[in-house]
Amino acid sequence: MIEDIYKRIWELSPNVRSSDSYAELTSLTKELIRLYDLQVRLSDDPFSPTRLRKLSLPVEKLNHELKNSTCLVTGGLGCVGSTLVSELLKFDIKRIIILDHNNQSAYIPVPKVTFIPCDVREFQFVQEIFTQYRPDFVFHTAAQRDPGYAESHIFETVSTNVTGTLNVVKACELSGTVKQCIFSSTGKSSRYFTEETYSAAKKMCEFILDAYARRGNVKYAMVRFTHILDNSIMNQQLRDEAKNNDFVAVHCPGKFVTAQNVKEAAYLMLNALIYSETKQCNFLIVRNLEWPVESLEMALYYIKQSERGIPVIFMGNPIGYTEKFFRGQMDWSNPQDLNLLINVYEQKYRRHNQEDDIIISHICEINENELEKVLHKIAGATGEKDIKECLVEGLKEIVKESLTHVDKKDTVNILNWGLHQKFLEIEKAKISDYGPIISLMFESLKGTEYYKQVENLLYQKV
Repeated sequence: MIEDIYKRIWELSPNVRSSDSYAELTSLTKELIRLYDLQVRLSDDPFSPTRLRKLSLPVEKLNHELKNSTCLVTGGLGCVGSTLVSELLKFDIKRIIILDHNNQSAYIPVPKVTFIPCDVREFQFVQEIFTQYRPDFVFHTAAQRDPGYAESHIFETVSTNVTGTLNVVKACELSGTVKQCIFSSTGKSSRYFTEETYSAAKKMCEFILDAYARRGNVKYAMVRFTHILDNSIMNQQLRDEAKNNDFVAVHCPGKFVTAQNVKEAAYLMLNALIYSETKQCNFLIVRNLEWPVESLEMALYYIKQSERGIPVIFMGNPIGYTEKFFRGQMDWSNPQDLNLLINVYEQKYRRHNQEDDIIISHICEINENELEKVLHKIAGATGEKDIKECLVEGLKEIVKESLTHVDKKDTVNILNWGLHQKFLEIEKAKISDYGPIISLMFESLKGTEYYKQVENLLYQKV
């Protein structure tokens, strides 16, 4: 019955402005709410466990590290950055420097905190600030974070996220004072390869941090965030549309998201100070993210709460959200401990913190010469199309080279888990839906004994 309702909503959604279509969509939405209610999915906020979840924090160790220190937070007026600043103020620090491109009207003066309007793309200014204020610890949260916006503002996104991160890292190395730098990444970086601007830019940033960790004088670490409820674009949009619009638009049914709260995000960055290592850039993620929540479920919950009797419509995946989820992303040898934010290659480096609520791992080593070539091309790019090509094609070359060094048994497992005929049929997918990464993986196995173990996957009838 639910599948039939989905199908009809798809058919009617393009004509939602028609009175007849609107009336039927409203009726179908009411029925969906009833069916979801029968499954006890709308009795409470589906994300309430996430909002209440807490992460451990080694306060004594952090007190020892941070005492009398100067901390610098880029993007310190943002959701994560401002929460991090509040948490840092609980320690015996000397001062905090906030760098943010927002103007000073958004900043409320706080003791021990200095605000400096700054665009991280301006290297000379960034370096001058580091020289003047001599930070001990740097937390880099400044970024363009909207995947949809990224596809229509490619140059801004790549220059902010990639060039900005490179500028911060270089300033750390030149400072002579910075001990550690913690970078806020995204779970989307766990993808083996991506052509989406936001995800590709963040993945390139992870390569930068890892490369400098191996050759520089500063300790680097990263955290991977998933949807942060306190500033989730999706969650805010669904809630606002349920309150104010004539209908609520979701991408499609069956689209699930994991989430965390902003205090977890801040705690994760603080934990990264403790779990960073010399000459290796670890990343940290929340271990127990709980079961993902369907975006449609959230939309129906907000419609039910509003008591407005408006319909839900399906609009399809917008640009920036079009890549299909690849099942081979996760390690299915241990299904009870799956986590969307760590891929199969990274899984072998996995360990947990003492409290067992954080996963610590690191990315696969890449060729630094290839990275430098890509960064040089990005620096010389002159327009939207040019910089996107430099980013995506450069990422492809880096990943292609790195696949020659990974454990080929892992590659075999990834392809078998991701391209099993049964799951392709369930997902109504074909191999080409997963982009160039599949051909890159097959290519990395050619000429080895492992290729024969997966060759048959190329000739499936789906």
